Formats: sequence, structure tokens, C-alpha cells
Amino acid sequence: MNDFMKDRYGVDELTGVLGALGLLLALIGTIAKFDPLTWLALASILVALARAFSKNEAARRKENDGFLSLASRVPVLGDYVKSVGASRAGGRTSARNAAKPAGTDFNRAKRTAQKMWKERKTSHFLKCPTCGQILSVPKGKGKIRVTCPRCHSKMETKS
Repeated sequence: MNDFMKDRYGVDELTGVLGALGLLLALIGTIAKFDPLTWLALASILVALARAFSKNEAARRKENDGFLSLASRVPVLGDYVKSVGASRAGGRTSARNAAKPAGTDFNRAKRTAQKMWKERKTSHFLKCPTCGQILSVPKGKGKIRVTCPRCHSKMETKS
């Protein structure tokens, strides 16, 4: 699933509003037993999903920017969209996300997990209690003393 979502646009403010609108319309349409409202809700949810799974990032960003400029003119909706955008982890265009390539932490975690799985029969993995570095020690050596290469703290553990 992570490989599938790798180059996809994801969820932004417009996609979130479309999804929430779809759920609200579906609820009202179901309670009122008004089928056209339910079909409109389904269409709204499908458009939100299509936007989230899209690979055309430039077009989705342009649509979202247009929506944000339009929503900022509506008093209640503009404040709500701004608060949702600010509460997301820095938003889609934050400086923190722009400075670091997308997926860097994920790729590192994936490599670590693959290494741990490959060496699971010969090595025991433990986490340094001081700095959190993952350490690899040989299995079956009994009680051993391990020194962390990052923070140089020493610990005794059973391998």
C-alpha cells in the first residue's frame, strides 16, 4: 500500500471538505430518504478519492489554491478551512516538508525493517535506552555488555 501511495497527491483541504460534504449529504439523504442527495454525496466522495489518488500534483495544487482563495472570502468556511490547514502537520507546502525529500523517514524505516527480518535468525536487535539507536548483537552468546556507537552508553543484555 505504501508503494501504491508513493507518487499520489494525497489529502489536502479541498479533498477533506469534499469528503466531509459527501458524508454529510449521505447522512441527510439517507435520513430524508431522498435518493438524489445520496447520489450527489456519492459523487462528492468519488471526486475526493480521485483527487487523493491522483498523480497530477500540479493540477491538484492549482485546484486547492483556487478553493482556498474562494473559501477565504466566505466568513465561516474560510476560518474553518484555515484552522484545518493549520492543524495538519505543517500543511502540504510547509518549509519542513519542502526541505526534506518526501519519504526519507519511511525509506529508512523500511530498510531497517528489511535488515531486521533478514537477520532475525542470527542477530538480536535492541534499542539503546539513552539515544534510541537500534543495535544488532549476535544471538546465543549469553549475557553480554554492549556499547552504543552513537552515545557510547554501556548496557548489559542477554542475547
